[in-house]
Amino acid sequence: MSTDTAAAAAPEEHGAGEPPVLIVGAGPVGLVVACELLRRAVPVRVVDKHRSTTDASKAIIVWPRTLELLEGTGVAREMAAAGHPLDGVRFCSSGKQIGAVDVTALRDSPFNHILMLPQWETERILLARFSALGGSIEWGTEVLEVRSGPKAATAVLRHADGQVETARAPWLVGADGAHSTVRKQLGIAFDVTSPQAVFAIADAPVEGPVDERRLHYFYSPRGAMGVGPLGGGVFRFAVSVRDGQQPDKELFQRALDERAGPLGRVGDPKWSATFQVRCATAAAFRSGRAFLVGDAAHVLSPAGGQGLNTGIQDAVNLGWKLAAVQRGSLGAKVLDSYDRERREAVERVSGTTDRQTRWGLLRQPAKVALRDLLVRAAARTGILQRALAPLFSQTDLFYGETSASWPVRAWRYPEVRPGARLPHLAHLAGGGDGPGDPALPLLVLSPGGAAGRTWTGVRAALLAELPAGLRILELDGRDRAHRALAALLGSAPTALLVRPDGHLLARAEATRPAALSAALAELGATTAEEERHAVHS
Repeated sequence: MSTDTAAAAAPEEHGAGEPPVLIVGAGPVGLVVACELLRRAVPVRVVDKHRSTTDASKAIIVWPRTLELLEGTGVAREMAAAGHPLDGVRFCSSGKQIGAVDVTALRDSPFNHILMLPQWETERILLARFSALGGSIEWGTEVLEVRSGPKAATAVLRHADGQVETARAPWLVGADGAHSTVRKQLGIAFDVTSPQAVFAIADAPVEGPVDERRLHYFYSPRGAMGVGPLGGGVFRFAVSVRDGQQPDKELFQRALDERAGPLGRVGDPKWSATFQVRCATAAAFRSGRAFLVGDAAHVLSPAGGQGLNTGIQDAVNLGWKLAAVQRGSLGAKVLDSYDRERREAVERVSGTTDRQTRWGLLRQPAKVALRDLLVRAAARTGILQRALAPLFSQTDLFYGETSASWPVRAWRYPEVRPGARLPHLAHLAGGGDGPGDPALPLLVLSPGGAAGRTWTGVRAALLAELPAGLRILELDGRDRAHRALAALLGSAPTALLVRPDGHLLARAEATRPAALSAALAELGATTAEEERHAVHS
């Protein structure tokens, strides 16, 4: 191994007994970052100014892509069992359905449903996983100052007993919400915009024929309303209102009657509130040794319930990269991609949710008629289903440059190309306890039409050209998901490198692995040639 390569791959140094990563904020996003690091044997320190996890329902929608990512974290199945599954989304205008999206038709994910789960339940499950991995939270610990230096980040902490401490760590992650102290201390701009919309929200029981398997969007000249079943006859309401209106039972009953039709009787809300829709994206998601994730980095329109999901994608994207650098598996330059990849993804989701909010609030008859006509036409032709099921589910997220427009990508979905999420098996890329480095990409092998000695020889030659630390998944014709992916890959023996977050890093014919080696080298991984040189030197 060359001196430069060895230096790039060396684990980051930190003080004896001092965790190399300080995480500020123990909400869902901060807990996911912590779990992603701990399960890859990277110690963390987690502080939070609150005294415990939330007791409110807050973010309630978990989309399929998020569950795929949390399968690797080790909590997806428990979350799915604890929540209320929905089959899809329906759009109505003046009480009449104009279109629908069936998420159960999303065949390239094992989580082809929408999960309704209160945030307090999500945090409970994540906290249990975090504790099982050996983590603990310093509750009641507030961050007063943050500085990011060339080799470490420094935070001034005030503990619950009033004691003030200066903590130093090689890496710091700000997961401390929309009013992030970390972001403000780093001097990162956070310009807030608003579509001038005020919403009243509540969780309330409804007696009546409201479909408990669908997420409902009701549009009308009187405003927009979202209704999400939580199970057990309880629904989340999000109703556009005038500023100053009280979020009481009468308001939600009137909204249901006026915007959806006579669908039932609203009971006393379990809780309710009003809020002004505000959107913002931080000017940078990284400042030297410090990173921003979740609401600290971006606040989205609540339409579609994508905020929590986008934050968890931040957490997994950063988590595997930070673990790889800290373990010495990859060079530090892999962290440069965090801001670029997540910013592009956030801008895309933010644009979609903002348009969805504005479309729902249209009042002018001509614009309403045009919106309804377009949605009905898209529903009749199948475009609505083909485009929106992956879009809402975030399974069509693409990292990197692509010349294809969104409609073209929707038509091709699912496809196996670098940057895209791996269809059918993306949920396996970040998990498993098998041999190999959990911070490195997964090697997926498809024999295609090759068999017997032919495939054995191709496989051996391929592995000889790749680093020894890669975990390997060989497609098995007896498994439905394996067969579906193999069908997309075709008859030629094929090798894929899949990042721990399930996105495809590289694809090559198994007999020509140069593209795989080049992709690993670009990440800063030790190549097979460097391994051989190190052995003989």
